[in-house]
Amino acid sequence: MNTHTTLRKNLEADRRTILQNAKMAIRDIFDAFIELVTNADDRYQIVGGSGRIEIEVQRHRGARSKIRVRDFADGMTQGTMDQKLSRLGGRESGLAEGEAVRGTNSRGAKDIASLGHVMFESIAGDGQYHRCDISPFMEYVSYAPMLVTDDIRAQIGIEEGTGTRVTIELNDDQSIPRHDNLIKKLSQLVSLRDILNQREVVLKDLNRQRDLQIRTPPIRGSDRVKARLEIPQFPGTMAKLTIRRAQKRFKREHARFRLGGILIKSRHAIHEATYFAPELEADPHAARFYGRLVCPALDDLSNDFDERFTQGLEPTPENPRPIIDPARRGGLTRDHPFVQALFGEVLKRFRPLVAEERQREESERAMIESRATRKRLNKLEKAALEFMEKLGQDDPAREPEDRVPGSGFVRAGYVLSPPFCQLLVGHSRRFMLQVLQETWPELDAGTTVEVTCQDDTIAASKRFATLEPHPTKEGVVRATWKITAKSQTLTTGVKVRCGPISTDAVIEVFASEADRYAQIDRLTFQRRRYTVKTGTKGKTIRILAPLSLVAEPAVLDIAIGGAGRHLTVHGDRRIKPIPRLGIATCELKLRASDKEASGTMTAKLDSATASAEVRSVLPAGAGIQIKLEDIDHGNQRYRWQQNVLEIATRHPSLRRYLGDKDDGFPGQESIHFRLLLAEIVSDAVCNKMMSRNVDEAPEEYDDADWDLYYAEYSKYMTLFLPIAHRLQSPDGS
Repeated sequence: MNTHTTLRKNLEADRRTILQNAKMAIRDIFDAFIELVTNADDRYQIVGGSGRIEIEVQRHRGARSKIRVRDFADGMTQGTMDQKLSRLGGRESGLAEGEAVRGTNSRGAKDIASLGHVMFESIAGDGQYHRCDISPFMEYVSYAPMLVTDDIRAQIGIEEGTGTRVTIELNDDQSIPRHDNLIKKLSQLVSLRDILNQREVVLKDLNRQRDLQIRTPPIRGSDRVKARLEIPQFPGTMAKLTIRRAQKRFKREHARFRLGGILIKSRHAIHEATYFAPELEADPHAARFYGRLVCPALDDLSNDFDERFTQGLEPTPENPRPIIDPARRGGLTRDHPFVQALFGEVLKRFRPLVAEERQREESERAMIESRATRKRLNKLEKAALEFMEKLGQDDPAREPEDRVPGSGFVRAGYVLSPPFCQLLVGHSRRFMLQVLQETWPELDAGTTVEVTCQDDTIAASKRFATLEPHPTKEGVVRATWKITAKSQTLTTGVKVRCGPISTDAVIEVFASEADRYAQIDRLTFQRRRYTVKTGTKGKTIRILAPLSLVAEPAVLDIAIGGAGRHLTVHGDRRIKPIPRLGIATCELKLRASDKEASGTMTAKLDSATASAEVRSVLPAGAGIQIKLEDIDHGNQRYRWQQNVLEIATRHPSLRRYLGDKDDGFPGQESIHFRLLLAEIVSDAVCNKMMSRNVDEAPEEYDDADWDLYYAEYSKYMTLFLPIAHRLQSPDGS
């Protein structure tokens, strides 16, 4: 065998791969603002300056809108542009040299081209105007420098000195939010929190010629924890923790825009705001707290990993993977040993605060319900239980081998299942199109379904299929066929047309079963999250590892944190090599008690660690209780505590009709209060149904906009709301 090396070079990536990675990192204009504003801040950190940063937005109807970010730092020469912007990767930001900056991977400024055409314009210290462009197809164009003139300065808004302006001409699928909403979201962006408070960041609306300095809204609260933490297993590594209790509970916001939560900061960059554990993210009592965790070691570990990789050295067990998500979507890497140790120390201080908050709220409650109100609530509980159980059982899109929930079926009136599958060459899989005739009355039994394979790597058993009545589901027609894999491909698919319906499924074909696991390069769970229903036999958990890590059977150290005794794992904890597949596997059962719970499941083998989110949910409608509580949830009229619906009677809309506590809440017998209660319970029940659908199949909602989501919710409301009204007011008075 010839083992002489003939070529050694870094792997290359085509523009398609670069664009796909960019789209994952930069999803919308707020990601672009984060990149550009923090890049400007990084330059000010290095060279000094006033620190003014200007954001401009220009909305166009019938044409592409534009956003711009301008700074007045040192600018870039053409050589600097070519060095920093014409290639991906590299360590150009200054973090490796110990500068207090955010950038690490020299990617963000290029990734923004996934939103549209990008133009960088700069006046540098050499007295010249420099420009480069990056197209939406990831093409880099560099222009010859020009002598700076007054016209150029006026055009790019840098009247004197040096600076840079970046313009994005947005693609048609990108939009700029309304002005008030844009201000609110910019002011709450977690990653910009310190920059907004320390520098002058101005938003300019060019359509209406209005300027406003953006600042983070002030939060009033009191200190609960101030501590210096020493991280176990990392001697000498310190972090500073501050936790404060806000006067009002924070609203639920997207993680990028939340005001609550604990900010995690390295020397200069804020990476995320978190409550540190999945169950606390959903706990309303945790939503009282905010603060920050400052840990310079995050930069050190990030630099250490990058430096070892650059030198071709294996990572250390203490720092086995990047500690910060390179795409900046997930903040810190949850299965990193240091992150787990750091979060563990924080949770020792944070969990008691949440428990104390829960106890405080319980002690402030007062009994409200009269006997008559309780009887009506009992009937509502029974009706909600029957409604949720019926919809849970009559899931029109579920077949034994399908993994497609009924949510998409209810929303669109049809479903192609499976929407994605993996096949081995020579193997087949049954596909099915199901149509709800209530939604598509023009599609009846006998209607033709056209099946088209994307290429010849797969073949369909039928070019044309025919809709026929579903054997067990009334009002549903279906067509079935088989797809057979012919040759290996990373991605192919099948397109299906039936009257006005057009949909498709994605298929991946492997040459062998071992190819299915070729990407397994470390200890990992097969899925990132698992959900198990209480009262069932449990959920199968699969843990995988490469053969290089597991040469012979070994016992895994398995633990579930944060779920108490409510989630347990059972089975043989040995991970065993399977040479024909090129991996080692371990299969376990996750079981739940009769309580809802969530936590993090970890698997350890020597220095290798993997983690996954686990949670248990009650079956749809199980044990529903409705309670009127003398509590205040801010803007929320109710909340679910497992399957207990707590209605907050201090909300202004209820308090108006309910009356005073000292008078025994006399308004609860009024028709106004009873019908309002019917509306609130219906809203809560239908929202819980929607939440269940999203939890069971989040991929069904990846591309769903608000209109589609609301249409499905409205369908549930149309079914349940008349029931609730009738129970609260049988005779209409």
